[in-house]
Amino acid sequence: MLVSLIIITLLLDYLLIYFTSSNFNQITLFYPMLTLTLIVFLYKKVEIKKYFKIVFLIGLFYDILFSYLFLFNSLIFLLFAKIMKKIDKYIRWNLIVSLVSLIVFIFLYDFILFGLIYITGYQSVTFFDLWYKWYNSLLLNISFYLLLSIIFQNGKLFKLKKIK
Repeated sequence: MLVSLIIITLLLDYLLIYFTSSNFNQITLFYPMLTLTLIVFLYKKVEIKKYFKIVFLIGLFYDILFSYLFLFNSLIFLLFAKIMKKIDKYIRWNLIVSLVSLIVFIFLYDFILFGLIYITGYQSVTFFDLWYKWYNSLLLNISFYLLLSIIFQNGKLFKLKKIK
């Protein structure tokens, strides 16, 4: 079930990116970050050592499919996984913490990409573009997280076993 969920999420990301504008100056309300959303969702649903391996592999596939920057997303996704583990030491992981983490991680991810685009001069961007993209992408990504939570809640509809 986990592999299917990863494949479906990557496919949805690919289709949504294909059918929506993906550069900072042409942003839609449904800019996907579903893969990052899945990474936040899978925390606490997979044994921690396997979780880091899964996150790295998801990042690698994301690099191959979307960014063509070898290991870029793999390392960023691993960094976010480490941050989630640190947060979990101090705050009990629940739906609210997950959603706040998701919002922060999407902003950090966009901020890192914005910085790379700005530094390299690849495209003319402003902080307003960054804010607009982040703010408007939240609707889709939070909805996707909540949908996953409802579908896999206590195994009522589908069972996502904790992988050990």
